[in-house]
Amino acid sequence: MPVASHQLNRVLHPVVDFEGRDLHIHRRSQHHDPKVWQVRYPGQPLPEWEDIARSKGFRIHARVRDKNHLALECLSCGGLTAQRVFALRTARIRCEDCASQKRSTLADTIGLEFIERDPADHQYAFYRAACGHRIRRQREFIDRVADGVCQVRCEICLQDKERAEAEARGWEWQGPDPDGNDNYRLYRHSCGHDQRIARANMKFGQCDCAGCGESWSSKPSFLYLFRIRIPDKGLDCVKFGYSGRPDKRLRHQLSLPKSAKSDVLRTVAIKTGHAACRLEKSAHARLRRRFPECVVPPERYVGLINVSSEIYSPALLPKLQRLLDEIEQQQSAA
Repeated sequence: MPVASHQLNRVLHPVVDFEGRDLHIHRRSQHHDPKVWQVRYPGQPLPEWEDIARSKGFRIHARVRDKNHLALECLSCGGLTAQRVFALRTARIRCEDCASQKRSTLADTIGLEFIERDPADHQYAFYRAACGHRIRRQREFIDRVADGVCQVRCEICLQDKERAEAEARGWEWQGPDPDGNDNYRLYRHSCGHDQRIARANMKFGQCDCAGCGESWSSKPSFLYLFRIRIPDKGLDCVKFGYSGRPDKRLRHQLSLPKSAKSDVLRTVAIKTGHAACRLEKSAHARLRRRFPECVVPPERYVGLINVSSEIYSPALLPKLQRLLDEIEQQQSAA
C-alpha cells in the first residue's frame, strides 16, 4: 500500500518520558510534540473516572497535557498509557505497554525482532529478520506464521537469491513481473532480450531465450481456432490455443476419433512461441472470467479430444474472432 507524503513526513512519538517513566501514546496522537505529554495538568481526576478506570483494568496515574487527557496505569503490567477522558468513559481501553510486549514476544517466537508499528497503517509493523534486514508485515500475517500456516521471507534476501540463480543461467534479474504474476519475474538474457519467466523455471534452468534461442519458445508460432464436431457423440465445440504447427496439432496431436469432422477456422502468426503462450494464457483467463457459461466441461470431451481444457461452445465464436482481430492488430502494430 503506498504511503502518502504527509504520513512519511510525520515524526511519531509512540513513547515519551513522563516524570522518569515511559508513557505510551495512542497511535492517533503520536504526531504531537512529545513536550505536551510531559506536562502534568493540575487538578484531581473525578472520583467517577477512577471507578471507570478500575473497571477497565487501570488506575489514574495523573492528568496530562490538558484537561481532557489522562495517564492510565495498567493494573497488570504497571505501564502508562495516555488516553482521552472521553475514550475512558465510552470505549474499550487497551494498555499500549501490554500490546507492545505482546508484539515483541510473538515476534521473538518466530525469529523476528519487533521494531515499531507502521505510522502509515496500524495493521502493519516493522520487524528485523534473522538476516538483519528490516521488513514490513501485517499483524495478521505474523499470527499465521506463529500458527505454522506460513513462513517469513525477506524480500531483499530473496532478490539476491533470484539474481544469483539468473546469473548462473546467463540471465540478469530485472524486477517483478510487469503483468503482476507473483510466480514470474522479468529477466534480461545475455543477448539483451527481456523476457517474463516463471521463477521456478529459472531456478531449474528450464528456460530458453525467445530472442536468440532455438527451442519452441524462440521460433515463430500461431494462435489457432479449430471447429470440432463429433456427431455420433453429440459434440460440437471450438478449440482455441497456440502451436508452431496448427495443422499437425489438429490432425495428429488431439487424437480425434475417425468420426470427427474438424476445420482450422483461423490462425494468427505470432513472432515467438513464448509470446504466443503468454497471449493464449491471458486470453483463456479473460474468456473464463467473462463467459463461464461458454466453457465446455471436461467430462463432455474426455476420451474424445486429447486435452483437459480450452474447449468452448460454438456460441463463443463471434467473440473469439473479435479477440483474434484485436491480437492481430496488436501484432501488426508491434
